[in-house]
Amino acid sequence: MMEEERHGRVKLWDSVPGFDFNKEVDLPEMNSFFFDGTHSVPLLTPMYTWFWIRHCGYGSQYACEKLSMPRYKGFTLRNVEGSDYIAMRIVRNEEEIKQRTAKFNEALIPWIEDFDGIWGAQREELLGIYKNLLALDLEKATSIDLMHHLWDMISANRRMWEIHFQGMNVSYAAFLLLEDLVKPYGLTSESPGFQNMFRGYDNKVFQVDKKLWKLGRKALEKGLDELILNSSNEEVIKKLGQSKAGNEWLKDLHDVLEVDGWRMVRMMDFNEPYWLEDPSTVISPIRAFIKRGGDYDLDRVRMELTKERETAVADLLQKVPPNEKPWLETLIKLGGKTSSYSEEHDLYCELYCHAVMRRGFLGIGRRLAKAGTIDKPEDIFFLNPDETEMVLMGPEFHKMQYIANRRRARWEHLNTKWPQVKDVTHPPVFTTRASLEEAVGMDLMPSADAIIIKIVVGELPRVRPELKADIYGVCGAPGVAEGPARVIMNYSDLDQIQKGDVLVCPGTNPAWTPVYGLVKAVVSDRGGTLSHTAIVGREYGVPTLVNTFTGTSVIKTGQRIRVDATEGALYILDK
Repeated sequence: MMEEERHGRVKLWDSVPGFDFNKEVDLPEMNSFFFDGTHSVPLLTPMYTWFWIRHCGYGSQYACEKLSMPRYKGFTLRNVEGSDYIAMRIVRNEEEIKQRTAKFNEALIPWIEDFDGIWGAQREELLGIYKNLLALDLEKATSIDLMHHLWDMISANRRMWEIHFQGMNVSYAAFLLLEDLVKPYGLTSESPGFQNMFRGYDNKVFQVDKKLWKLGRKALEKGLDELILNSSNEEVIKKLGQSKAGNEWLKDLHDVLEVDGWRMVRMMDFNEPYWLEDPSTVISPIRAFIKRGGDYDLDRVRMELTKERETAVADLLQKVPPNEKPWLETLIKLGGKTSSYSEEHDLYCELYCHAVMRRGFLGIGRRLAKAGTIDKPEDIFFLNPDETEMVLMGPEFHKMQYIANRRRARWEHLNTKWPQVKDVTHPPVFTTRASLEEAVGMDLMPSADAIIIKIVVGELPRVRPELKADIYGVCGAPGVAEGPARVIMNYSDLDQIQKGDVLVCPGTNPAWTPVYGLVKAVVSDRGGTLSHTAIVGREYGVPTLVNTFTGTSVIKTGQRIRVDATEGALYILDK
């Protein structure tokens, strides 16, 4: 227990012991820690933060060691009040880089030869782990059973992150290598000709979305569309149960959820229901499909994008010397996994794993709440596993409200006040360098880590005064669009989106995918050219501008804006 006085109160202990950011200790070691706005907004609960900070960082280090990534050994994470800051473990010795490059080239061969086979085996391993966790009856479990379940969840989460980063590092490294190789041909990662080479791929997330679209069509056929459009999500489920047609539709919904319902609404936390737990959470994407109407556009769009991809690849290869073509074709094929694997691994790694873990923690939370250790089951998310382990064998002997309630109050305050406090409590970088640009140049780019460069921190916007734009960002998907802005901070507000809006948000995850069919363009505060926001924008053919940093702070709902994603510029037309 720490007896440090802070702001007139005694600090009990940190939520992630050993991983909470300490400027005096951490900065001299790593020089720069970058804010991860892609995954940390809204701010994370303490329980999830414990897993994320420890295991995500370890998973990155594990994959880099296993694959011998040439210029970095993964990243390390630090917690700052429910967010993560990232520092790169960069290899700076040229001889070591040379040795690691040789090993990496060898490690790449199996993935080049059979990426889908390796990922398929890993996917089955994960499903087996989840099946074992789900086998426990949480209500009949003894305290010993629950303790072992806690440890099993810790192990499952750790293994998930080990698997998660392998396919990402391989495919994203190919994307980054290719980006360098095409520069002589006038292409960058933001060029339409480059981005078109990585469009038109199907994946499991889109396949599930199509099932939801079919449910929307069935609702129309049964005359249930008005009920779904004009009732709250909770009311929809209740009202549908009052008619024969409604009950038939609910059965179809449950059939989908029995197969695909182990999926969180928010990818990065435990504190919101998963689909199977609360079917009303699925109503929003179904409603989006009903609003849009028509056929499942993504099938048609994918066919068009596939043709564009083939044309873009052919255009590039005809400019390339014959002896360089085989390697370039290999990288293009492997880099294409950034579209398909990037979305699919989200489903089988984070979304599925975290849903299963939420189930387990709620079971433990119910046991602690019944004993009076915490006030309600959901308060378990404001403890960490160490504290949970401390009380689980004899919860009646402990009162943890003084920890859980204080943390919840602080978490709610920061999330409620986020637009006002983010620059004070969560600056873009903590660094010993002279500027953000210098920190990026010295402590990020030398890593050549595409995951951090292209997703988490993202490429920095290029300010071009001649464009006279109000906001600058990075092209996630090319195109120009104009419409009324709709600022959405959370998934729960997605129903506010109307057809023809321009979505302005902190960032998106797979749960947001169906609304891409409604909007004219997407603008996000954070994310790079390989973020979910950008990838789905390309697959839907929706102009997407990422890493604006200030989009949600500056733009107001209802303002008419023009997004020129191709040029990385945004114009507010009625200020």
